Amino acid sequence: MSVCMNTSELKTAAHAAWDEDNEQDAEALFKQALAIDGQDPQTLFDLALLYKFQDRWAEALDFNRKVVAIKPDDTAAWWNLGIAATALSDWTSAAQAWQVFDITLPLESLPPALPAAAAAVRVRNGKQIDVLLGERLDPARVRVTQVPLPDCGVRYGDILLNDGLGNGVVTHQGIELPVREVLSTWAVSNHATYVLEAVVESKAQLDTLVELAARAGLPLQDWGGKVRYVLPTEGKHAPAEPEWQKVREIGIAAEDDQPVADLLDAWLAACPEVDIREVYVALTPDDAGEAHA
Repeated sequence: MSVCMNTSELKTAAHAAWDEDNEQDAEALFKQALAIDGQDPQTLFDLALLYKFQDRWAEALDFNRKVVAIKPDDTAAWWNLGIAATALSDWTSAAQAWQVFDITLPLESLPPALPAAAAAVRVRNGKQIDVLLGERLDPARVRVTQVPLPDCGVRYGDILLNDGLGNGVVTHQGIELPVREVLSTWAVSNHATYVLEAVVESKAQLDTLVELAARAGLPLQDWGGKVRYVLPTEGKHAPAEPEWQKVREIGIAAEDDQPVADLLDAWLAACPEVDIREVYVALTPDDAGEAHA
């Protein structure tokens, strides 16, 4: 790296290194630019952004604070400051950031939570990409309220730290929800993900399982999505209807084995025709890793 570059050249080189996933050089080049002009809000912001995507939250918080001290109307820096403060459970700083957007974070009980509202996030785990539904706790945190497929690495009840901008929308109960990218796992739930594979002859049998799970307070998700569509007879205009698929994969969230065993016993008692092929634990709290955008 040349020491003869000016700040503009250093910043251009830093972004080029970042684009090539050379984050170490990018950081060094941003810092060289700041050594020349330590009050440049754009360079401070860019370095804070780099730290955000590296989960270096203390540094992200520090550099976003420097940005807003110089440029108090920089809403992007305020939002990133709020995310970093939330990651660190610095609720006073988080509340200060969200107040810029007229969002009042209640601090009477910690960790704080806003009134429940539906939310959607996108989880990327290697090549696996999933959009999950949850309830928003604050602008940067969502608690997952469905039983995700195990491959995404997220459990029912996990609290995920999400980025600010929506990237696409998903419709839930007639409402369009912006889909925000997950940055990391803020808290891991106590629930494991159980996978049930069964031959289910009818939707009525599945509905019985769903009702029994609701009574037992067990979150359940029917993943049986390998749907084959029956095309209408030639010359007819009736809409295609999905044909019922008997082999289903179903996710159940539970803190231990016994409630799952009790649920399946009750299901077999109510629907003895059901053939349970396999039940296993696919993901536990001990398997927790970080889910990254």
